[in-house]
Amino acid sequence: MEASLLKCCLPSTRQNILSEIFNWATDTSAEQNVFWLCGLAGSGKTTISITVANYFRDIGRLGSLIFFDRNFPQRSHPSKVIRTLAYKLGEFDPRIGTAISAAIEKYPSVKDASLSVQFTKLIINPLASLPDVQTGGPIIIVFDALDECGNSVERKTLLQDVLGKMLTQLPSTIRVLVISRPLTDISQVFQGKEYVRTWDLEVSSEIGHRDVVAYFQHHLGDIQWRKLPRRPDWPTEEAIQDLGTRSCGLFIWASTVVKFIDQFNPAKCLGVILQGAVAPGAQSALDTLYKTALTDAYSWDDEDFVESFRNVMEVILVLQNPLVTTTLDQLICLPEDGLSANIVSPLACVIANDPTLHLLHPSFADFLFSRERCGRKDWYFDAATCHRHLMLKCLDRLSNDGLKMNMFNLTLSAPPEEVDVPDDIAYACMFWITHICLIEDDVLSLASKLETFLKTHLLHWFEVMTIMGKSTETVTLLGNLHRWTTVSIFLSFSHCRFKYKPTGQIPRSTESFELCPGCMAICSNIWYIHSRPPTLSLLGCSTFYAHELRNIPNIS
Repeated sequence: MEASLLKCCLPSTRQNILSEIFNWATDTSAEQNVFWLCGLAGSGKTTISITVANYFRDIGRLGSLIFFDRNFPQRSHPSKVIRTLAYKLGEFDPRIGTAISAAIEKYPSVKDASLSVQFTKLIINPLASLPDVQTGGPIIIVFDALDECGNSVERKTLLQDVLGKMLTQLPSTIRVLVISRPLTDISQVFQGKEYVRTWDLEVSSEIGHRDVVAYFQHHLGDIQWRKLPRRPDWPTEEAIQDLGTRSCGLFIWASTVVKFIDQFNPAKCLGVILQGAVAPGAQSALDTLYKTALTDAYSWDDEDFVESFRNVMEVILVLQNPLVTTTLDQLICLPEDGLSANIVSPLACVIANDPTLHLLHPSFADFLFSRERCGRKDWYFDAATCHRHLMLKCLDRLSNDGLKMNMFNLTLSAPPEEVDVPDDIAYACMFWITHICLIEDDVLSLASKLETFLKTHLLHWFEVMTIMGKSTETVTLLGNLHRWTTVSIFLSFSHCRFKYKPTGQIPRSTESFELCPGCMAICSNIWYIHSRPPTLSLLGCSTFYAHELRNIPNIS
């Protein structure tokens, strides 16, 4: 979801933490130039960050708000953080923008440098060269949901080399607010550091309970005014207090309940919530709520429905870029009587469709990815299996009349930018490699299908990627595929035998391997393709690869 669509804290709520942040941000003499706000998933951290960002934007002191979102993994990748920060700081103050532009002109390859070099050249040095900026008042930088910035492996360099070491080199007027769950890798960087002010957002406090009750009073009052005008006594104060207790201080619980109640019969929906048992803790409360939403939404005895539900939900859970329902239907070839919109509409309290499909909060995905938490096989999803199924659906969509030679009938008089690639084809082209690289088990069963696709449609894929303006990304994607085949296919011991050295180490060259023919064929083809020159025009690329691919030896 875009940050501009997120709501602020209600008046009179979250006053203690907001006061702490405002006082810290405006006291530029304090040595702690970093404020780390951590808390459980669903505790209302993002609402606080939006409130802070809006306040400082209104007074002209918001340097940057970088909002990470698991629903947009490409946009939230750690490799893009420093460049995004530089762009937003330059947009905030033209003087900073001029200094950053000068740095880019002096070091034109800085975008390809390490994150620490990028931070030095694009952030630290330009700010240090502007004494007027350093004396003009605080400049607030907000990193919201840092735990959704890639995974722990992908963000390791950003955390350890930049955020963990280099923030102290910023001018004292630069105040950095970091908001995240207290994950181990993030805690190791910020916990106990002298330059970091840490605040744990307790969900079980009396203040937290009071704020959640205020949230219910506001939103249920709105529902009563819109849908139950003849029942001014609904809901009762007792019901609101009961909801506050059941929430265990989690605002995502409160938000989900409000959406659940805001249906055709709000009074009945409120009764469904109040009839359930009171959970003993925050996570248990969230699990109980999600189970209630799922149970109430569908008839789980219908096997045909369960199959359709799983076909749609497994895609939504791992989409790399949210899609509208019609595009998703085309991508996974749903029949007309099983459209995804019909599947997700009863779950509007946890899945948004406005206009793209995406989860309203990542805690719902965490629930479905945990067999222990969801407690039902119809609701449990394995992430790697979801990626496998979506990757296969992408290849099927591209192979079944999706890709073909000159599929848009282009001529020299019709530039590629005038062509609209169908959204389902565009998604499949952009992300089939991303999905395959997240598959962990039984990878050899994919070798034949992958080899067939590359032999048949590689040039067609290059063509569509070029039309979409993504030709340079094919190099990175093929590199990722190359690494995946190296790690996954070569390490599939059930079908491939390794000749180990006496030390037991995995050999470094293919001469030390004995591979099944199918594996050697697919790996060799990918290695060969990836090693060729990447900077070719569409026509040159097609001619080059058409010639070169004919010369690849048939290893199988």
